[in-house]
Amino acid sequence: MNIIEKFLIQYTKEFDFYHELSRNCAQICETQMEQMGIRAIVTSRAKKIERLRDKLEKRSIKNPYKSFEDIYDDIVDLSGVRIALYFPGDLNKVQQFIESNFEVVDCKSFPEVSKNNVLLQTEYQKRFSGYWATHYRIHLKSKDLPNQSKKYVHALIEIQIASALMHAWAEVEHDMIYKPFSGDLSYEEYQILDELNGLVIAGEIALERLQKAVKNRVSQVGKEFNNHYELAMFLYNKLGSSANELESEIIMGRVDLLFNCLKSSKFNKPEYMKEFLVNIDPEAKDMPIVDQIMENIRELNPMLYESYLNVKQNEELKYQIETLQMNRENGNRQGEANTLANIGFIYSSKGNQDEAIKYFSEAVQINNEIGGRQGEANQLLNLGATYRLKGELDKALLFSNKALEIHTQIDYKQGQANALGMIGKIFCDKNNYAEALNYYNQSIKKYKETNYKRGEADQLNNIGLMYKSKDDITKSLEYYNKAMEICNEIDYIQGKVDTLYNIGTLYREKKETKNALKYYNKALEFQECTGNQKSRAIILISIGYSYAVLGNEIEALKNYKEALQICNSIEFKSGEELAIENIKKLKSLCKQK
Repeated sequence: MNIIEKFLIQYTKEFDFYHELSRNCAQICETQMEQMGIRAIVTSRAKKIERLRDKLEKRSIKNPYKSFEDIYDDIVDLSGVRIALYFPGDLNKVQQFIESNFEVVDCKSFPEVSKNNVLLQTEYQKRFSGYWATHYRIHLKSKDLPNQSKKYVHALIEIQIASALMHAWAEVEHDMIYKPFSGDLSYEEYQILDELNGLVIAGEIALERLQKAVKNRVSQVGKEFNNHYELAMFLYNKLGSSANELESEIIMGRVDLLFNCLKSSKFNKPEYMKEFLVNIDPEAKDMPIVDQIMENIRELNPMLYESYLNVKQNEELKYQIETLQMNRENGNRQGEANTLANIGFIYSSKGNQDEAIKYFSEAVQINNEIGGRQGEANQLLNLGATYRLKGELDKALLFSNKALEIHTQIDYKQGQANALGMIGKIFCDKNNYAEALNYYNQSIKKYKETNYKRGEADQLNNIGLMYKSKDDITKSLEYYNKAMEICNEIDYIQGKVDTLYNIGTLYREKKETKNALKYYNKALEFQECTGNQKSRAIILISIGYSYAVLGNEIEALKNYKEALQICNSIEFKSGEELAIENIKKLKSLCKQK
């Protein structure tokens, strides 16, 4: 048995590996280019065994293979991805995407001058230039792969980029000339293939003109963007020209999310969109265009920004559900458990605790079945936290103690600290302050052992809350100040927000409303940096309440309404109910006056 046959036997065993490798790469390309607003058809394949045999036999005539390594070095397209562009003018954008998202080993552009006329064995000389495309040889980036996919990181993938027209012509030409299953081609057949090549090149020129015509249309005043592809074209057109037309330098980001945010508003038109493009840096490498636009929208139109956050959260839920399905199809049980937990978090953030419990419970069960002890403990603790939010404290305590038990068995100290802190909260809810303080102090001790200062600050805040519940204002303020010292030391922004809010609430209950308002406003200022919209809504409601107490009904109503808008956009039901209740009280008070 010669070396080619031996290699084919091995490749047959590896075929599924190369098939899955190319599929993963194609999925990354298709998803991200769709999000960026680039129209393309993305396909993938592992090289068919018979096609590989034919290629190896032809190549070995000139350079016989001596080892498997020789074959692997020579055949670079065992895994292949093809990107067929609707518009050839998008090539630069796709190249920038590939160079940013993969480890590039090599890049070749066709036609190569030295190979421009490959039909030397015939009398026919080409009139047209042949195959126009760009081929990349890449590796997937290790940091972007889940643990179960790390095996793919060193395998080579070839990505071929050309227009859809050119890919179609190349497929016909390649099979007829290089893989003739019915004998050598005649002079006339070569002539016809060359003629078709000319038509394809002319077609690409027409597509470039069509793309320019679409760009002009989507930039017209009064015309709505029909889809995110048109919005992306408008942005590339506007911002590309301001970056010396170096479109390849633009990192666009999630245009699909931006469009979904804009499509139901008046801002889904060029003349309104322009106001959000002021001071955008097209050449910024650390912040995509869409993220810069959203920063402007947050400043200029907070309501629209809240809509964007809701769209983003719903998109994340959709993505996680699709990932869950993929993990189930692939039999990846650890990935399935992790994704179930992610979905649980999303539902919990929406205030849908019943759905959160459902997904956390499934994650616990799978981790238990596969022996994922730390994952099981983490999700048990999530169940404990969720039941606490529902007010079912006995269940919350049961699951939190189970989590603590497993974390202790596997000697995971930070997990122990998290569980101890949650148990402290539950005892505080039960008004058992002695037990609460005991667990909080144990939690702080564990956090200190792991040097996790954020956890330490959070527990100091919890102790401050506990003393407030006991009406010990002096002790409460003492622990809040200790928490703030740590937050300042490590620049823990969310910790600062929580502490300032807690101090504000302390002063509010002392009837020192002006002091309360001062701390609430400081909390809101820091909260802008965190993007935590639930926290923002809660602070706004408290600011509204403070203004109501001070008799400033206009400011009170303004803050309540902004909080209500946020709660609606992120589906924060309990916050929505609280905002509505306060608005009703305020209106009733105004009527009495």
